[in-house]
Amino acid sequence: MSVYRARWLIALLIGFVMLTPMGVDIYLPSLPDMTRDFARSTSSLQVTITLFLFTVGLGQLLIGPLSDRFGRRPVALWGAVAFATGSLLGMMAPTLEYLYAARVLQGMGACATSVVAFAAVRDSFTPTQGARIYSYLNGALCTIPALAPAIGGTLAIAFGWRSTFAFMVAFALGVLACAYAQFGETRTQTGHQDEALYHWRRYAPMLKSFRFLYFACVALTGMALILIYVATAPVVLVDQLGYSELAFSGWFGANAVVNIAAFMFAPRLIGWVGRLGTAQLGLIVMLLSGALHAVAAIWLPLSAWVFMLPIAVLSVGFSFALGSVVSLALEPFPDRAGTAAALVGVFQMSGGSLLSTLMVNLPVTPQWAMALVSLLFILPLAILSGPLARRYNVYAE
Repeated sequence: MSVYRARWLIALLIGFVMLTPMGVDIYLPSLPDMTRDFARSTSSLQVTITLFLFTVGLGQLLIGPLSDRFGRRPVALWGAVAFATGSLLGMMAPTLEYLYAARVLQGMGACATSVVAFAAVRDSFTPTQGARIYSYLNGALCTIPALAPAIGGTLAIAFGWRSTFAFMVAFALGVLACAYAQFGETRTQTGHQDEALYHWRRYAPMLKSFRFLYFACVALTGMALILIYVATAPVVLVDQLGYSELAFSGWFGANAVVNIAAFMFAPRLIGWVGRLGTAQLGLIVMLLSGALHAVAAIWLPLSAWVFMLPIAVLSVGFSFALGSVVSLALEPFPDRAGTAAALVGVFQMSGGSLLSTLMVNLPVTPQWAMALVSLLFILPLAILSGPLARRYNVYAE
């Protein structure tokens, strides 16, 4: 692949994966206004976040085999259309129930483009190159949390929260136009065409692989921690601490800058210590974040700094781990990269959404919710990254 074509491909894949964070972050500053507009509770509006992300994850079980059977290009194009349509319906939603339906359609569109993006990397690059590109993609993704809340807050103040959904319509149509003009088919292996489109046999190689399941669970748990932060940050910073929508956007954006720096540094780290070492370091840093949350909850009064500093540490750990984790999970399955990428997405997005929703609804503070996830899930995963994992050849490079 020429350098020019590779750069165009990476740019398009960035656009594909951006639909998922765009579907969450741009309207976060408007959640308090939306609760008043719909006359519903904060937890009812937080469901719009977890419902979207759960759909992004679970929908990949449907989308992954489609991309393996019919190709990446048609799935990506239809995904952008679905996201734009769901955004339009969300903009016009008269009730919260209509908004829920719109969010499901948005989630299906975002999951389609996300599956294509990760599968296309596996199609087009070596495993080590892929780990670095996954890190770059995720680093680019963090520009959305850095910019979208500020854009969304400004739009909401000037035109109301529905304008944030209008922005999503325009963004998705831009992605669709670029993909139609420039995105070519990347699927090179067309095996397993005799299998039923949806059958246990398509998923069995991944679900029987201890290596795949281990790395998928790392992605799930890290995403759950990030989603607890995303769902609770507006409540903590705006409702409890009294920050304005724009001030919230500033805190949210500052953490996104930390994310960007860590994701961009991760490829260099992979070059120094390998994918395994980078994933292990990410787990250790995420565990440190949970410890900081627990210490802060016990001894320090709540403030923006007390809440956000451990979040910044979490963001660094997640950023270090994610690219290597995805690459190591997908590497053994080049002949069914779309299905494998989809299954990782199910663990990461749907599993992460379920775990985060469970923790957010426990009678504990957000700090304790994140500390408990770190203790109950990150710690065992970090322990498994030692002798037991090597015994099962999890880390074969």
